Amino acid sequence: MNARDAALSILTAFDSTGKSLDGLIDHTFAAHHIDHRDRRFAYDVVYGVMRRRGTLDYVIARFLDNNDALKQPGLRNILRIGAYQILYMDRVPDHAAVNEAVNAAKSSRKLRYYAGLVNALLRNIIKHRKQPIKPSPAMPLAGRLSLEHSHPSWLVERWLDRFGLGDTKKLLAFNNARPQVHLRRRMRGVTRQQFEFDVRPICGNACGLLNLYYPLVKSLQPDQIAVLERGDCVIQSPSSGWVVAMLDIQPGDRLLDLCSAPGGKSTLAAEFAGPEGRVCACDISPDRLRRVTETIRRMKLRTVIPLAADGRKPPFAGYFDKVLVDAPCSGTGVLHRHPEARWNRTMDSIREQARLQGELLDSAMQLLKPDGILVYATCSMEKEENEEVVEAFLSRHEEVSREKPPLLIPANCSTNDGYLRITPWAHGFDGMFAARMKKSARHAG
Repeated sequence: MNARDAALSILTAFDSTGKSLDGLIDHTFAAHHIDHRDRRFAYDVVYGVMRRRGTLDYVIARFLDNNDALKQPGLRNILRIGAYQILYMDRVPDHAAVNEAVNAAKSSRKLRYYAGLVNALLRNIIKHRKQPIKPSPAMPLAGRLSLEHSHPSWLVERWLDRFGLGDTKKLLAFNNARPQVHLRRRMRGVTRQQFEFDVRPICGNACGLLNLYYPLVKSLQPDQIAVLERGDCVIQSPSSGWVVAMLDIQPGDRLLDLCSAPGGKSTLAAEFAGPEGRVCACDISPDRLRRVTETIRRMKLRTVIPLAADGRKPPFAGYFDKVLVDAPCSGTGVLHRHPEARWNRTMDSIREQARLQGELLDSAMQLLKPDGILVYATCSMEKEENEEVVEAFLSRHEEVSREKPPLLIPANCSTNDGYLRITPWAHGFDGMFAARMKKSARHAG
């Protein structure tokens, strides 16, 4: 299986299962022993096609007389891959994109009949490639932006209502760009000077919480991966650091991270809590918890205790100084990292997530000691999962009150009503929301 075969297999599997791209990619690469160079190419194609899927389908439809052909499993993705390479990948010659797509059709017993269609359609796209992708001006604004920027129209319409045209267009552009990768430097056991010496050829200037974050400006090469393998750093967005800062962790604190995978926030919390502190890192998925355990091992953190548990019904009772509920959500603040989410989210799924988020908060409150701090966070841009969840929770629990963000939080990340809000168009980082709350000792018991 070559890189294009792998990309086609992954995209077709997503269409039939709706599973996360990361999981489908890991399974395909492991099952077919794809080499390092082919992995990089397949990864770029899969994520590129997924980001631009709406636009690609619009372009394909312009040159297709019979849409019934697209009902054939796999054919749509052959065309998407070919069109993506022609329109968005400079390093793939046009003739190669066409030939590979035609060969992919010919190699399938069910699709070989459509090889001529694939050839003609992709050559038509090449012929008209300089024409801008502009839907009819008569189309509603949300629909035009949806096709131009490859997002569902219902989501674009929501954002236009909330953020306005200018910020919505910035958000759409951000979501279609290649995600920025940051390395978070370990606070203990490695000096800043030594770390910066090791990563200077590949990283930009330090940023984020306590200048712990370094943007990658070049891909990690095999000899540079050592900084990750020996636990000098982890891959994490600066937005996640500000969420941990909302806890205002003190040395010796006992913390609970109720939805901890992949473990970046738990390990940062452990560094703040120091050798006398403890962090219980929970997650409902044993597979995801293994990622937490691996991160803990690499960073040599003996104060983090991984636990497979349903955060709504944790298998223990006890009081924690701080509890973090980094809740499962729609992920609309990180669609640049998980572009598949834009195609399988609905308003019903957002409402269902909000219900789960409320249950997790109720559970977390029971595990918090009097005067303890509870931080609720999501990577969602939607008020139903953010402000509305917090307000509903506070209305159910008179013993809990909202608190202002700690002094560590920059003013430009705080809202007038005391929330942490990081928006891609204003900050250039993952979209993130967080609220800090306190359980009153007066109501204890």
